[in-house]
Amino acid sequence: MTVTYNTHYRKDNPKGITPPDPDGDKDIVAHITKHRGMKTPYTSVSEDQNSINHFSGILYKTEPNQIIGDKHKFKAHSELMDELRSIMATSSRKEKIYAQRAFMLASRAKEALVEWEFILNKVKKKDRINWCYYHIQKYFRRVEK
Repeated sequence: MTVTYNTHYRKDNPKGITPPDPDGDKDIVAHITKHRGMKTPYTSVSEDQNSINHFSGILYKTEPNQIIGDKHKFKAHSELMDELRSIMATSSRKEKIYAQRAFMLASRAKEALVEWEFILNKVKKKDRINWCYYHIQKYFRRVEK
């Protein structure tokens, strides 16, 4: 059974989507609560453009099916919420507090995650973030008002 996803949205810089750090921390709680896309291999997107109105920047849209078709990973909002529930249920008290905060933020923004799966063995480590910047832009289009 093939799952198809509706258009998702992101608010970001007018010059383009903030690149992920492919060598960054894969902690989704830290991504949601602290880094907001910096220092992680993830890009946050939302199921609902109205739920991200509180973020600044230009509104972009993306098609998760295209992302998945190019062999990247997409974690839908419901999957992300299930993973955060699991983290809350199995974590220490301190980790649970961060996971609860992440759950609240992800719930409010109807957040989903893209985990980029680029083959970077021929890209120098110091060049990887810039390389990713240029290679993720094709997945996002500005939403015209």
